[in-house]
Amino acid sequence: MKKTCIVLSLTLVSIITLISCEKDPSEIGVNLQPGSDKIIIATDSLAVETHTIRDSSLASDERSYSLLGSIYEPDFGITDASFVTQVRLSSSNVQEDVSINADSLVLQLDYRRFYGDSSSNIAFDLYQLENTDLFLDSTYYSDYNPGSDPANLTLRGSYDITPQPDTSIMQISITDTDLLSLFNDKAIYESNEDFLNAFKGLYLKTHTKSEVGGSIAYLNLLSENSRMVMHYNDSLTYDFLINSSAVRINLFDHDYSMASPDLVSALDNNTNEAVSFIHSAAGLRTELRVLDTAKLNQLSETGISRAQLQIKVHPDYFNDYGNPANMTIVYENNDGLYEFLTDYKVSTTHFGGELNGAEDEYIFNIPLFVQDLINNDGTVELDNYLSLFALDNRTSAGHCAIYGGNHDTQPLQIMIVTSEY
Repeated sequence: MKKTCIVLSLTLVSIITLISCEKDPSEIGVNLQPGSDKIIIATDSLAVETHTIRDSSLASDERSYSLLGSIYEPDFGITDASFVTQVRLSSSNVQEDVSINADSLVLQLDYRRFYGDSSSNIAFDLYQLENTDLFLDSTYYSDYNPGSDPANLTLRGSYDITPQPDTSIMQISITDTDLLSLFNDKAIYESNEDFLNAFKGLYLKTHTKSEVGGSIAYLNLLSENSRMVMHYNDSLTYDFLINSSAVRINLFDHDYSMASPDLVSALDNNTNEAVSFIHSAAGLRTELRVLDTAKLNQLSETGISRAQLQIKVHPDYFNDYGNPANMTIVYENNDGLYEFLTDYKVSTTHFGGELNGAEDEYIFNIPLFVQDLINNDGTVELDNYLSLFALDNRTSAGHCAIYGGNHDTQPLQIMIVTSEY
């Protein structure tokens, strides 16, 4: 099989520019080359099958944001976001010449933005972790269950907080007397190891929203404003830090049983879809397969100047809070592991994936991926699938619906521009 030649020079730029002119693509370049060296430009497409797939779990520890809250959306069901965090000493000891009588603990959390209705309350239970050691060099996933053994959790309070628009700090006052007594022991302040042996961490578990609406807060635990403050001896304070040495785990749960019938059907049926769905927070991804082997054989005889995957947002599904700003695509290699496409490795900027708000679409430039398919050299196999998901799917709760590969008027396709002499 003759391998396709990919044009990556200034000639490519010229060809792509000319394509935008309103001419028959087959005539472009006729007057620019000698008669024996005419370049024939043509456009084509590759059919793509799409399937909506549930993400069982994602590695979700030590992320830029920690999410807290619950939201119920008519088309996308219920999303719950909770998190676990350690806190650490800010210094090796407190004042040595005084005994400690803890009055209260105040957990301060810096929130940067919201998904949903920012005026909606966020209800959650605050637990102290017991008998569970967390390690920074371990990997924790979004379905991690700190309460798998009830003995590992002690409830320290239930809260119902409505964020205030004039401040960016969420304050949680902890007055549980049994917990406060733990902080009266000066031995726990000798080192972080001593402290973490005594106080494993906190688990903030959201209450599931039972009616349409809700909010999820995006919290920056590494902000200098995020900390736990101990008030003791009437007028003194001591700061416990949440820093890069603290284990932090995002925990997500989705209930799609009350989502739109189209979404429920997509999860129940493994067929090429007219509409496909993407949902962050370890929710949904769209699986794509290129199965048009006959067309690939035709393309092997031409030169590919451009290959674009054009993904259009479907407007008919509930989304008052904006579509994801960026998408990305990976493929499953022969070892069953996700891997970035060659196009991404060569140029992350040219690869694309940003939302074009004016057109409500995401465009990926993937000529090298199509080349890999045509070469059939083992890099990418036809039965290996692509996975499309929101780039921030571990730190956000956004979602969107897209036109699928089986849509009757706007099917998802890979658009191809070819050139040959």
